[in-house]
Amino acid sequence: MDSLSLPESQCIISVRMFYLLLLFVLIGCSSETEKGFNNVEEIKKDFISTILTESSLDEGPFQMNYNLRSVLFSDDVVSLFGEIFVHAHMPHGWIRYETKTFVKENGAFKKVVLNDLFSHASQKEFLRSYCEDFFRHRCDNCSYFQGPEPIRDYLELGLIKLFAVDHESLLIIFQPYGVGGFADGPFFVKIPFTELVGKWQAGNPLEKHLPITKNFLSSWEGNEWISDVQDGHSIAN
Repeated sequence: MDSLSLPESQCIISVRMFYLLLLFVLIGCSSETEKGFNNVEEIKKDFISTILTESSLDEGPFQMNYNLRSVLFSDDVVSLFGEIFVHAHMPHGWIRYETKTFVKENGAFKKVVLNDLFSHASQKEFLRSYCEDFFRHRCDNCSYFQGPEPIRDYLELGLIKLFAVDHESLLIIFQPYGVGGFADGPFFVKIPFTELVGKWQAGNPLEKHLPITKNFLSSWEGNEWISDVQDGHSIAN
């Protein structure tokens, strides 16, 4: 495929990306996490209050980091990954992850939730068992499921809440301490779309836009972008 350099691609998508990222922040994030992103301003206020009233100098350095980035950006599918890290007291801080995926329907972007993709009990069980098998047999540092006396021998469906997509895969992302240690994450399972045919909800909002083969930017691995933006095409429109 024809690839463009990252700076040129970023220039093409910058306008619409700004508004989508702003949308992500304004609509907030899932309330299902223990410490979530429901209101970043409230988390900041709590952080400041904690270090002013509770923390001692030997518990520093005090820091709060918020990061939001695109995993996939295309004409019809946009997927975002966010994380927040707070260290205000205790030996180490806490970190939480959040994801949002949007697909275009009738000319407007709408959020997709995991239940849209795996609606029935058998589909949810496929997803659960696929992830469990990965952690048991194919993950190099998933200590909770490995060793002679693993901490976990069964993956609870309730741990499967977050997902993102790149141009060829579904990514199931786990919060810290769900399947492995704090410092080893984020833990994720990558499932190629080709392996989901007949396993997830047929005709779901995401499947309608597959395959994603042109006019996209895609990267789960930070700055290792894959792009295929056709000549004369702008995905900023």
